[in-house]
Amino acid sequence: MRKSLLRLAAALSAALVLAGCGGKAPAPSSSVPPAPSSSTPLSQEPRPEPESQAGAVDVDLTTLSSTMVFAEVSSLVYDPIPYLGKRVRMEGIFSVDHAYTMEGEVDPSQNYFYCIIQDALACCAQGLEFSLAGDLQYPEDYPAEGDTVRVVGTVEFFEENGFRHLRLGDAVLEPAA
Repeated sequence: MRKSLLRLAAALSAALVLAGCGGKAPAPSSSVPPAPSSSTPLSQEPRPEPESQAGAVDVDLTTLSSTMVFAEVSSLVYDPIPYLGKRVRMEGIFSVDHAYTMEGEVDPSQNYFYCIIQDALACCAQGLEFSLAGDLQYPEDYPAEGDTVRVVGTVEFFEENGFRHLRLGDAVLEPAA
């Protein structure tokens, strides 16, 4: 009986202590506005987009700081749904990856092309695959691996071998700044 009373007293004390912490403190007069939702692209502020051979662009990553570019590309890769169908311009390092046969040999008929974006400190990188419009041949019609490229394409999903992938489709290369 005595143990029951002690437990009840401890539980009531804990409840009173915790209930006292539940009040809201007054907000400071210079509060910071909430961050945008992760499902909303960061670059929705209206700004004039330069016209290019690629046409109008919805998201121009070339106008953002290196930190913001890396954050926006990460948002695009990890939450692509809000970006689907949008035209994106990005600048980064050209990289190519080759497919392999089941025997582990390089398959020269299948290549994957990427624009690699580095963060502000160049310690981390995030890449986005792109597929150029037209009937281009690699390596003749592509930049050298490691070159800086500016790519404009439409965010899309595509399926290969039963897996869904993300890329900038119907893309064009623009002269890098």
